[in-house]
Amino acid sequence: MERRPGATFRWKGEYTHQLNEAHTLDTQLNVFETFRPQIPEAYREPDVLFLGNIHPELQLDVLQKVKRPSLVACDTMNFWINGQRDALWKVLEKVDVLIINDGEARALGQDSNLVKVAKLVLSRGPKHLIIKRGEYGVLMFNEKQVFGAPAFPLEDVRDPTGAGDTFAGGFLGYLAATGNRSPEAMKQAIIFGSVMASFTVESFSLDRLRILDYKEVQDRFREFKRLTQFEDIR
Repeated sequence: MERRPGATFRWKGEYTHQLNEAHTLDTQLNVFETFRPQIPEAYREPDVLFLGNIHPELQLDVLQKVKRPSLVACDTMNFWINGQRDALWKVLEKVDVLIINDGEARALGQDSNLVKVAKLVLSRGPKHLIIKRGEYGVLMFNEKQVFGAPAFPLEDVRDPTGAGDTFAGGFLGYLAATGNRSPEAMKQAIIFGSVMASFTVESFSLDRLRILDYKEVQDRFREFKRLTQFEDIR
């Protein structure tokens, strides 16, 4: 943890009746603008590394300071896509998984068609592209397959802010815990991330996650399976 004098990072946005996408009104980097991550020696050999949403040059700096993990995932946002596109592509050349929402994917690929966007992104380095689509679920693209999962149907959605971060945490946490990188494990991780995100939106901030227990996670994972499972055509 590092503290510096000055204003903290500020982001201002709004949701309309369409909760899938937040409309950015203002972004202020403040002390974040001069932030330089310091990696303790004990953290320099991770098995899984998640390059969170910071300047692409800092993401690359972090990646260069650690021993190459078995899995590297990356997040970004329109602020960097529009302002640091070349630097971002350099990062993506070195990551295994890119996790972004559909608006960010279209901005990055400069195309409204997500299949075409995926083809471009995968040609530039990442082995997997995961596109978060809010209430419409998740799409995962790689060279061998396309996998889609719905969002869990909820009657009461309080706050979608942070759902994408929770998804990434659940997705990578599952892969880190199991050590499995097979195609089926990637699908299971998608569902696990979706489960965690579905809990996040049920309340404001971290309130729902603070009282969450693992049995609830397991039960909802099974509900997800029942939601998407069906018999083959006879």
